[in-house]
Amino acid sequence: MRLEKGFTLVELMAILVILSVIMLVTVPSLTKTLKGSEQDEMAEFEKTVCLAAQTYVQIEKKEVNLSTTSATVTLEDLRKGGYITESLKNPTTDSYEGSVEILRKNGKITCIVK
Repeated sequence: MRLEKGFTLVELMAILVILSVIMLVTVPSLTKTLKGSEQDEMAEFEKTVCLAAQTYVQIEKKEVNLSTTSATVTLEDLRKGGYITESLKNPTTDSYEGSVEILRKNGKITCIVK
C-alpha cells in the first residue's frame, strides 16, 4: 500500500475559512488607517499653505489690512514667490491649483484652503 502525502479537501476548506476570517479582521483596519493618513496629509498641506500665505500677505501685500478685509492668494503666487516648493500639491485634487483665503474672525487669523 502506497502512502500519498497531501491535504484533504476538508483541510483545504478549513484553511480558506481561517484566511477569510483574517481578511475580515484586517481589511477594515487597513482601510481606516489609510483614510486617517489621507486626512493627516490634507491637514499638513493646509497648515503649510496657510503659513506660507500669511507670510506672503505680510511681505508682498503690505497694503492689505486683515482687520478690515480678507486676502486671497493662489498656490501659483506662493510657488512663484518661493513660499512653497514646486512639488507641493493639493492631496485631494493631486494638482497645483487652488487658493487660500486669509481673514480675521474674532481677532484670530483664519485660513480657508480652496
